[in-house]
Amino acid sequence: MIQMDKFRFLVADTDELKKATFRLRYDVYVDEFGFEKPEDHPGGYETDEYEHCSIHFAAIDEHDEVIGTVRLVRHSEKGFPIEHATKVGFIGPKPPPERIAEISRLAVSRNYRRRKGDGLLGVESYLTQSEGGILPDEGPVPDEYRSRKNPIIVLGLYQIMYHESKRRGITHWYMITEDKLFNTLKKYDILFEKIGDPVEYHGHRTPYLGILSKIEDHLIRNHPDFMRVIHSHGP
Repeated sequence: MIQMDKFRFLVADTDELKKATFRLRYDVYVDEFGFEKPEDHPGGYETDEYEHCSIHFAAIDEHDEVIGTVRLVRHSEKGFPIEHATKVGFIGPKPPPERIAEISRLAVSRNYRRRKGDGLLGVESYLTQSEGGILPDEGPVPDEYRSRKNPIIVLGLYQIMYHESKRRGITHWYMITEDKLFNTLKKYDILFEKIGDPVEYHGHRTPYLGILSKIEDHLIRNHPDFMRVIHSHGP
């Protein structure tokens, strides 16, 4: 478990926690944004055929409510979701498939995206307009955004994913996502590399590869304070 501010980040390894993450995904992907059809997810749980081969993660607030989630899809007989969405390449030597996982189903509760301009993940108010956000490219930051230091829920979920990946010997992350999330991670020196052409899937999405050793090296060189925080909060 990782504690950051008033939030806890942990592996959702119980049926109760997993169901809570599926309910949050339903709230976000079905009810709020309409990316999935209600009739495909009876009972109020958003799930698919990859749940059995995934590691699930949860962000929990001070009221013990799950307010953020993400999963790492492990390799299985179904392959990776990204491989069914678009043609992807690779960077460097490709490791055995058990060392690769795909970041998927990142969701943040609408209760933590209340500020004007916040979208699906609540990252827009950390980005300038040229990065896909709502802050001005130049000039002063509006008063309503000055108190926001970082997108703590998204960063905390990536942090717990990193620790669990290291523990399990995962060395590479696939990710297919919108530019706003890529730019947010880049802003905090968590670098992914493009491995394919963008596709239209619930909006404009681009496939990326994150090589954990390269991410670590970049953070050590350019953001050592953040890297120390990552290691100091290890499980």
